[in-house]
Parts: sequence; C-alpha cells; structure tokens
Amino acid sequence: MNKKTLAVALELIPIISAPLAIISIFSNIDSQIIRSLIGAFTLLALFGFVFFFIGRKIAKEEKIVKVLSILDILATVAIIILYALVFIALGS
Repeated sequence: MNKKTLAVALELIPIISAPLAIISIFSNIDSQIIRSLIGAFTLLALFGFVFFFIGRKIAKEEKIVKVLSILDILATVAIIILYALVFIALGS
C-alpha cells in the first residue's frame, strides 16, 4: 500500500463518521448497539484533527490529502457545534 492510499483511507474515517454520528443521533431507532455506534462514530469524528495531522505527515504533497484534511477539520467542528447546541438547549 503506497503512502497516498494509506493517507486517503485514514482521512476518510472522520469524514464518514461525522454524518453517520449525526444521522444516528437524530434517528428514531434506539438500541444498545446503536448507542455504542453513536459513541464510536462521535469519537472518530471528534478526533478528526488527529487524522488531519497523520494524513499530512504521510502524504502532504498530494492534493487529495489536502482537501480531505480540510474535511477532517470540518468533521471535528461539526461534532463540537452539535454538542454546543445540545448544551445550549439543555441550559435554556
């Protein structure tokens, strides 16, 4: 596996996890498995900045890695905003 493929695969983890976490949180399906998946998806999306640094370290000159790195940061920001909105809603 070359560096570009590894970097892209790692960069895709939080990009896929953030929408899955948000969709799972707002879905009507409720079970213990879904709750554990929500936790896993949320943690992976929240630590998107870690994948940002790993991807940049592995293949920083690739254009696709640069684009996916920005999306990693946006995944982290999306989860932070979601939790900030939850705290605001609970505080009101």
